[in-house]
Amino acid sequence: MNDHGVFSAHDYSRRVRGLIERNRHVQARDELAEALGQYPDDSDLLYHAALLDYLTGQPDAARSALLRVLSREPDHYAGRSLLATLYQESGELPAAETVLIDLLRDYPESGHHYARYAMLMYRTRHLDKAKALAHEALRLDPDDELALIACMMGDLIDGRKGAEQERLAALMSRHPESAGTAHMLITHLVHRGKYRAAKRIAIELLKLNPGSREILGLVVELDALSHWSMLPLWPFNRWGWAASVVLWVTMVAVFSGAGKIAPHILGPLNIFLIGYCAYSWIFPSLLKRWLKRRAGI
Repeated sequence: MNDHGVFSAHDYSRRVRGLIERNRHVQARDELAEALGQYPDDSDLLYHAALLDYLTGQPDAARSALLRVLSREPDHYAGRSLLATLYQESGELPAAETVLIDLLRDYPESGHHYARYAMLMYRTRHLDKAKALAHEALRLDPDDELALIACMMGDLIDGRKGAEQERLAALMSRHPESAGTAHMLITHLVHRGKYRAAKRIAIELLKLNPGSREILGLVVELDALSHWSMLPLWPFNRWGWAASVVLWVTMVAVFSGAGKIAPHILGPLNIFLIGYCAYSWIFPSLLKRWLKRRAGI
């Protein structure tokens, strides 16, 4: 503020930022309206307007304000960072990746942005790249919470256990967006047949939401898929109908060959096939029912 009591654009930005940090959004919007009336082209004020729109559930207005900021000041750090978040939350993942790569090019020592990029790669199922980025993030900033989350997700996927799991649960509670990423990781790991890794992450989600029957049901499903007694059905759970086709083609070939070479084993083969089919049809549902009853659902 100058000697005549008139606020500068910087003064307004500082006041608005303080109001936003204290979640006083209505007052912040009133302050912004006054500030932008005097400084309509100030990049920081426009950024705070975008941030306020984002925090109050108006992503389209936030994006419009950010594009105004970046058209005037393409290197605006906070504006670019928020734009990456908007792209990611709207599912525009290639655009989010482009912005994050540009930020890392300009700020190569930012562990936090490496961690953000790692979380994006988890979401897009590039697991090896995500884990490498996470470790680089932690190397650059060992205290960054998102870097710790990204590294610990990799540890869970790889089966490394210990106190890290409890710390991961605590950190995920501070970064709710990580729960969405965790759900996507679970889906991807199930598709890849890595049921134990998926179950470990689901258990951490359940720790965050102990009253969620949906997540408890997910843990039970994954418990069934990863149970030792389901190992003979792993190919069918992993590849579905493709595995069934391969099985039947193989069985036809085996029966045909056995009929010509060793017809005396056709009887045991038939018994084995019938038993295996009965097991595949009946046992999984019985196992799930028992696990659900044990879990109280």
